[in-house]
This record gives sequence, C-alpha cells and structure tokens, in this order.
Amino acid sequence: MHHSRSEGKTATRPGGREPKTLGSRFRPPRMLFTAIDRPFPLSKIRDGLARQIVVVHAPSGFGKTALLKAGYEAVTSGSDYFQSLFDGGVGHCGWITLGPSHGRPAELLADLCLALGIHTPRPPASLRELFDIVADRESGAILFIDELDIASSPDVQAFLDGFFLGAPDNLRIVCASQQKLQLPLARLRVRGLVTEINAVDLAFSRNEIRSLFPRNINTGDVANFVRATRGWPALTQIALGVMESGGIDERNRLLAGEHPDLFRHIDEAILRPLSPALRRTLCVTSILEEFPLELASHLSGTDLQADDLRLLEDMSPLIEKSQMGAAWYRLHPIVRKCLTTELAGDPQTDEATLHSIAAIWFAERGFLERAVSHAARAGNFSLAAQTIRQAGGVNLFIRAGHTVLEHLIADLPAGVIHESPSLSLCYVLVLAKKGHIKAARERMEAIKQGRALHGDEFLTIEASTLDHIDGLVDIYEDLHLDDAQILHLERMASGFSPQSTWELGWIYNHLCIAYTRRGNLDLARLSALKALAYYREEKTAYAQIFMLIHLGLVNTLAGNFSAALTFCREAQDLIQSAQWTDINLEAICRVATADVLYLQGEMALVEKSLGEAVNAVVQGEGWVDIYSRMFSLLARSRLRLSGLDLAMAAIDKAEEVAVERALPRLKIAADIMRVDIFSKTGLIESAVLLVERLVSSLRDPELGHFWTWREENDFLVAQARLLKAQGRPGEGLANLEIVMARSRANGSGYHLLAAEILATVAAWNDGRHAQALEYFQFAIARARSHEVTQLFEDEGLEFSTVVRAIVRRFGLKVFSADAVDFIGRIIGQGERSVFGKPADNGRRIKGPLGGKSLLSQREQQVLLCLHEGKSNKEIARALGLSEPTVKFHLKNVFSKLGVSRRAMALAVSAKLNLK
Repeated sequence: MHHSRSEGKTATRPGGREPKTLGSRFRPPRMLFTAIDRPFPLSKIRDGLARQIVVVHAPSGFGKTALLKAGYEAVTSGSDYFQSLFDGGVGHCGWITLGPSHGRPAELLADLCLALGIHTPRPPASLRELFDIVADRESGAILFIDELDIASSPDVQAFLDGFFLGAPDNLRIVCASQQKLQLPLARLRVRGLVTEINAVDLAFSRNEIRSLFPRNINTGDVANFVRATRGWPALTQIALGVMESGGIDERNRLLAGEHPDLFRHIDEAILRPLSPALRRTLCVTSILEEFPLELASHLSGTDLQADDLRLLEDMSPLIEKSQMGAAWYRLHPIVRKCLTTELAGDPQTDEATLHSIAAIWFAERGFLERAVSHAARAGNFSLAAQTIRQAGGVNLFIRAGHTVLEHLIADLPAGVIHESPSLSLCYVLVLAKKGHIKAARERMEAIKQGRALHGDEFLTIEASTLDHIDGLVDIYEDLHLDDAQILHLERMASGFSPQSTWELGWIYNHLCIAYTRRGNLDLARLSALKALAYYREEKTAYAQIFMLIHLGLVNTLAGNFSAALTFCREAQDLIQSAQWTDINLEAICRVATADVLYLQGEMALVEKSLGEAVNAVVQGEGWVDIYSRMFSLLARSRLRLSGLDLAMAAIDKAEEVAVERALPRLKIAADIMRVDIFSKTGLIESAVLLVERLVSSLRDPELGHFWTWREENDFLVAQARLLKAQGRPGEGLANLEIVMARSRANGSGYHLLAAEILATVAAWNDGRHAQALEYFQFAIARARSHEVTQLFEDEGLEFSTVVRAIVRRFGLKVFSADAVDFIGRIIGQGERSVFGKPADNGRRIKGPLGGKSLLSQREQQVLLCLHEGKSNKEIARALGLSEPTVKFHLKNVFSKLGVSRRAMALAVSAKLNLK
C-alpha cells in the first residue's frame, strides 16, 4: 500500500514508477497562522468519508482550506480508520485547488487525472474512462478539492455534475466552496451519501478562542470578542497578530470588534467582491438591526438582481435569515459595524434621513417599537409621538415587555415623555419594574390628575388601563391584595365579554399572583391557565411567556415538578422564537427553570445558569418571589459546590436588593435562608440569634403583614432544623407537623415534601421509629415520579444514617422495587458528597447504584451466591471467607431485607431487583 506523504508528489502508481513532481495546486497550501486541534469538524470529515461526499461551505475566512488540509494529512498519515473505509485500504489520496485555468472541461479532466494518480500512456478522454480506471483499482481513492466554486462556466458546471453523480463507490470526495454549490446532490442526500459542513461548524468556540488568546486577556473580554466576531476564525487570527505588537488601546478596539485591521479584512474578502448595488444596499441597512428586503430596496433606491438575491442566501452567517419571517435578514455584528463605519464616512448619505424613512415604513406596517426607535434616532420626536397615538397608545407598550419599554424611553428626551400621556405611563412601568416605586407612584398620581383636568387630551387612556398599571406597580411594590380587592377583580372578570381577551388576560394574571401570595394554589393555577389562554388569543408572546413562567412557579410550589419544568421549557422556546433579544425575560425564565433543576440534583447547571442571570434580574424587572427563589437556589447550590462563604455572599446580595428596592419580605426571606444554612453548617449561635429576630418580626404589627404562608413555612422548616441540631427533635417535629398540615390544606407539595424529609430524621431521633418510616414512605412516593432527589441529599450524612437504620429495623420488604431503587440512588449520591465537596463537581453520578448501594459490596457478593444456590460452606470457599464471617454477612442481609430465612431473602431480593 502506498500513500503520497510528501507535499509535492502523488502516490506511487500501480506500475511502480514514480510520477513527476506536480505543481502547487496539487498539494495543500502552506499555512503560517497559529493552529489548534479541532476534533469536531475533523470528525465530521471522517464520518462523511465513510459515506462518500463531504461538502464544506462557508464564506471567506472560516478555515475551509485549513480543515481540508487537516483531513488530507490525517488520511496520508496512514490512519487505520481511513484504511478501513475500503476492503483494499486507501491506495491514493490526492489534492487539487481549482482556479482560472480550469475554464474548460478538458483542462479540468486532465488535472483530475493527475490528482487521482492516473498516469496511463493514453490519458482518459472522458469522465467515464476516468471512473473505469478508478473503479478497477483494488484499493480506494480519496480526493480533496478546494475552491470548487471558482470554476463556474456552464460547461464546467455540467462536467462537475457528472463527476459527483457518477463517482464510483471506491472514490470518496471532500470539497470546499464559498458559495453553496449548484450541484444536483439531492439524490445522493436521500441515500445518505452526502455530509455537509457549514460556517457554524467551522466557527471557533469560546474555549478555542480562550486557548489561542494570551493569558492576560480576561474571560469577559474573550466573551465580548466572541459576541462581536461570532467565532470567525480569520478575525481571531488577525487579532492574535495585532495583540503581539499592538498597545492597550489597539487591544481594546480588537476585543470590542472595532479595529481597522478587522474591517480591512471584511472589506477585502467579503465586501469588494459584491456588486455595487448589493454593497450599497447592505451599507444603508446597517442602521437596522434586522431588515426586510422591501425596506432595503426602499432605503437604497435600487432593486437587487437575481444573482445578488442568491448571494444573500449563500452568505450565512455573515448575512442570515431573521426570525421575523421570510425575506427578513440580519447582518453579522462585525460586518454591520464595518458597514456602519463606511456609511458614517459617506458625505452623500444623511443617516437621519435614512432613520426617518425607516420610521415611516415601520409605522405604516405596524412595527411600533422600530418606528418609534428610528424616529427618535432621526431626532424626529413629533413623528415618534404621532406613531404612538396612531398605533393605539399605551396598551401596545404594555404588551411589548420591559426591555422594549426601556429602550423606547431611553431613546426619547424627558420633555417628549412628559408631554405624552402614553409615554408617561410607559415611564411609570419602567420605574416600577426597576424598583423605583415611590417615583412611579408620584408620576402615576400626576397622570390621574391630568386625566381629570384635561379630559380631551387624556381620554385616549381608559380607566381599565390605569387600573392595570396600578396593579402592576402593586406587584413590584409587593403589596398584599385583601379579600375586597380580590373580589373586585373577580367581578371585573365576570363583567367582561369573552371577546375582551386582553382585559381578561391581565385580570387573571393579577388573580394568579394574588392567589399565589395567599396560598390558594389551585385557584392560582386555574387563573394562570385562563390568562395564558386569553393571551394566546391576543398572540402576545411577551404576556404568554410570563404566564408560562407563573405556571412553572405555581406548579413547583404545588409539587407538580414535571409539569413545572414543561411550562418553563415552553417559555424558553417562546423566548428563543419571539423575544430572543430580551435578556431580562430570559433571566427570569432561568430562575423558574432552575427551581426544578435544583430539585433534580443539577446543582452545577443551576449555579452556572443563575450566576449568569443574577445581574439581568437585579438590574431589570423582578419581584419578591423571583428574587427569593433565585438567591435561595444560588445559596444552596453554592453551599454544596463551593462552601459557606460563597453561599453567604448570595444571601448578602439578596439583602442588598431588598434594601435598594424597599422589599421587606425579601429581607425576611434572606434571614430565613441564613438560619437554614447556619443550622446545616453548625453555626448554631448565629442561627439562634436570627430566629429570635425573625420571631420578633413576625409579631411586629408593622412587619408581620409582610409575611406570607411561604415565609412562615420556610421559617418553620428552618427552625425545625435548628431545633434538631440543638438536640430537640421533638420540638422540631411539632413545627414540621404544622407545615405538613398547612401544605395538605393548600396543596403545597413542595413544602409538604421538604417537611416530610426533615421529619423522617426528627422523628427517628425522637425515638418515633414507625412515624419516621411513614414520613419517609410518603416523601419517596411524592418525589420518585419527578426524579426529585436533591432535597433528600441536602440533609447530608445524617439522613443517610437514619435511612440505613430504618432499613435495618423494618427491612426493604416494606418498600416497592421502584422505591428501593430510588432509596439506593439518593443514599448513593448523598454519601458521595458533603458541603463544599459535591460528588463529581456537582454533576449527577450515573451508573447502577439503585437499591444495591444499600448493601455493602461483600453483602452483595453473599446475596449473589445465595441466588446461585450455594451453601454457607460453599459461599465461604467461593469468597475466601470463614463460615462464621459468611453467617455474619447473611445476618446483615436478612436484617436489611427484613426477613429471617433464606427462602424469604431470595424472594424479597428478587422482587426488589437486588439479585
């Protein structure tokens, strides 16, 4: 077997004579840039060669040639993997780079023969003859073709069609092009013979860029560079070169994606080859985050030709389809920056005029936020106000969400906001959502007075809209709705017709929050489902997402953990499809999702996800329940993963937010978190002092009304843990029984489960062994179907010890097989971790733990021998033990199974899948 290992020669031909040295187009080019191993795209080439054809398609600078070269070198290195592709191994690996010289089929055929190592006295005169020669070989051939789209004449295109469609099975092809190939590969795709690699596959990941950059570049700067370049390999290589010689200013411009060298590459490699019409169109659309083709033509004054339109489709990810719909596009961030710079330097173009044209176009088609934004950027604030009035005023803004509101307000001067009732109401919402409640209230009162004094101007704002906004401010202020207020909302709902979907949606939204705060979880869930149904009729994605999040939170409290995760996943999908720019909304959704993921033991994922969400929620929209869950989950996951200090830092941040936003209930929740963590970590004196302060708060007339059923239940559970740690388990159990009774009454499955788990330990320590077993059985039944394990594991080694004691006293026969498997897993996980030292860095330990982890390794061996029918003497001989030792282990096995005879042990262990 022969391979072409030198860069300048093809493989030795069958006759044994060495061919002449070939030109540079028959070998991979030299590359001087910094290289890194890229196993993923290379593995796609390997997998594709096992089929037949690999097509690599990406714009300039994405490393297509480098990938082909890596594949070529992997083949010519004699790898066993590639040899196994053919019965006779790889007999030849060739390379060809196409160029202007391949303008006719005859020239291309001659060079393909050379690249494939065909050196016959009479060269093949047709593709058929070439294929016959290749097919007659005992071994296979692999051909790498670079820059395939350069040869684009009709005759050559027809020739290439025949080459790809007619290639024999022992010829495998890897080709690369900048534009999507116009090859008829559909039939081959259907047969599974084509593998495609695109720019997304070739882009550098954050970790790859991190490995290439100097160590003094921090993680945040790397993240900014990745956001700007989206991992464009050529720009990364340019950045490395500048960093070696440039100063701090140049480095900062690089990392922000604003360095002239980056723009120079984009201009030379991407923009210059474009037609003048397409370049002009892209240049003027750089003022837009996303652009429809109709508006692009309107701004540029030109209609794109068919070739330009086809090129738009081929340039992903530099120009990619927008999620807004058909014929909408979005520029790559750094390409947009480059074109924006070019536009700013064009003396014949007035950007303000472009923004005004865009504003009018968007307003005529109902794109309210875009219209107002471009009108403001044009300095045409009268147009912005007129657009708002024509679009229907404040209700549309309420539906748009916090991020949209904040962006609109940021674009407008204060005077314009104050003059417009709709914008003033928007500003009220922005203030409330950011926690500036006092200022929001003052402005709201001013609006109400203005409506009374200046009816003509303010009549466009309906009273129900003011009620709705008042209610939203109440939520962010964490005000409690009394019975009369809830009754008022219920009567309002009954007074609207079914067609008033928007009004009914927000009323049931408010009722969901009110019922949740009062602990009426069934009514809260029903109200959320009604609100979601009405918002779906309205087709308002933002409102739907919020109701899905509420359904996630309510179902978590109710103990319907699987349903909660389903609602959260649906919210995440809707965010990705309709609100992908709303970082704040995504962060809130992460909190609701993390609530369930933590319960299922995904601590590392929870800490990472919430660590990224904290700033967005703290600086943007949030309310007490979201803050409380977020900081509680963060503290608990950090306690397990990183230790006490970082856990307390999360609680400190919760207290800081409570003070900044004037949220006394969040301060109470933070203190309860401290009691819980202090009790778990043995800081008893500190926990006792906090409990005294919390009891005083609960009894204080001014502070007591801030407590809800959740804070009361959380406090009773935390205090029970403290009492247990003080050696007073009976008193702690009394607390937990109160929580369990309340939770059964209001349907709070979460608090019921948490109380049952802790009650298992408290009851056992108090000598109430049968009661401990009952609590444990209830907890397992509640948690098992949802795979909720973390609440058990959070109780640490003491819980594992109690469970083993329960097993020894009552035997495994009192549990079902599924319950035994679940018990084994929670004990196996719990005993592998302590606070600050989690099992396997917070990842779930996979493997066949199950009920077998309740037996020692030796007990499992003895039980296996028992199932094999061995006598005690035979077991002793098989395991190298004495017979008394075997009897000792059998006694332990019988005890844990809750049996007294061999036959019963065999039956119970078989039933519990322990054999």
